[in-house]
Amino acid sequence: MTEFYVFLGGGLGALSRYTLSSSLTKLSKETALHQFPIGIMTCNILGCFLIGCLFGYFAQKTAPSWLFPLLATGFLGGFTTLSTFSKDTHDLWTSGLTGLALLQVILTLILSLSAVTLGIKLSS
Repeated sequence: MTEFYVFLGGGLGALSRYTLSSSLTKLSKETALHQFPIGIMTCNILGCFLIGCLFGYFAQKTAPSWLFPLLATGFLGGFTTLSTFSKDTHDLWTSGLTGLALLQVILTLILSLSAVTLGIKLSS
């Protein structure tokens, strides 16, 4: 049954990532952010915040056995993506947008770690 929860959560997470990322990319087309992968970065940072909230909230409580396979492994595993982050950064780098590539790496790492910490603190 655990595999089913991971499958269900992963599908919902991937669909949510696609929807949020494409929507933000469309919104940024007419702005200075049109070359920056704002959609995937937002998904990764939001996913880090949500996993921080999940673990912070359940640090002092007992979670049902199905919850973490569904939400952490499944949903947040499908919602966040290191592979797309890496491809977006590679595209910036090879397009000569080295500054944006470095900004992407630095912002994603700092904001993602901060989001996990904030999520844990807010939900504990």
